[in-house]
Amino acid sequence: MRAAPIAALALVLTGCAMTTARLGSNAAVASAPEAQAMAADSLAELVKLYPPAISRLAIDASASDDVFGQALTDGLRKRGYAVVEGSRKAKADPSALPLRYVVDQPMTGYYRVMLRVGEQSLARGYTTEGGVTPSAGWALNLSGASEQLVERATRPDLPGDAEQVQAEVAAVNAGLVGPAVVAVVDTPAPVYQPSPPASRVTIAVPPAAMPARPAASPAGWRVQFAAFRTDRTARSYWRSLVQKKPALAALKPRFPRSSRGVVFVQAGPYRTVAFAKRVCGGLNANACIVVKA
Repeated sequence: MRAAPIAALALVLTGCAMTTARLGSNAAVASAPEAQAMAADSLAELVKLYPPAISRLAIDASASDDVFGQALTDGLRKRGYAVVEGSRKAKADPSALPLRYVVDQPMTGYYRVMLRVGEQSLARGYTTEGGVTPSAGWALNLSGASEQLVERATRPDLPGDAEQVQAEVAAVNAGLVGPAVVAVVDTPAPVYQPSPPASRVTIAVPPAAMPARPAASPAGWRVQFAAFRTDRTARSYWRSLVQKKPALAALKPRFPRSSRGVVFVQAGPYRTVAFAKRVCGGLNANACIVVKA
């Protein structure tokens, strides 16, 4: 029940924090696996709003000094972005949108990620119980945004296999699977006529309000690591796996319970059994098996 007040705190403090933050981040408050997981989630939202093919981003060279910044910069390059690294002393590249970020810990067991791309800002909170998990949807401040950006931010529908595609991209960004393995098939976007952007547009979408996956969408495949009698033990095991294999931090853990009360430790889903097997192979995990989602 803490998620609502925590999310509200993140939204209230986002504006003042981003106006005073330097390029770079105090992401040292987060461990390497936690920082990498939040960077992967941030990258997924940036890809949605700023398509790689038409976006050029400028990030300060100090971003490589912390795990979050390094993971975010590496992920942007892997996705095809033109990333310009510079410093405050260097002349700004007018063709690139400045990308700034802040990661802090306003309270125990809670992280907050704030991104600013040009004049727009994004913020999201994460709890650390059972691994880094978003406490709410992204809060977007689209003040002065173009119609194209507003359209991408408020697009009502996602492809039926969007969840699987996002999981596969996370595996690629973690270096578990080669980029050539992911084949994303473009589907026609729904007809949508956005309203003219207002002087200030703020969108906060909780996870429950996201469009549900159509019933006809394939469930996909997951990788499974172990099974336990309790949810607490399963989540503790996942945390130990992430400590041993930091690449796992980029994957989204699942803890389904069987009809007999057994709790499984899984990640995914992926669209094909072949891709799931490649993820297991990339992890070199002897106990990793592929199961139907």
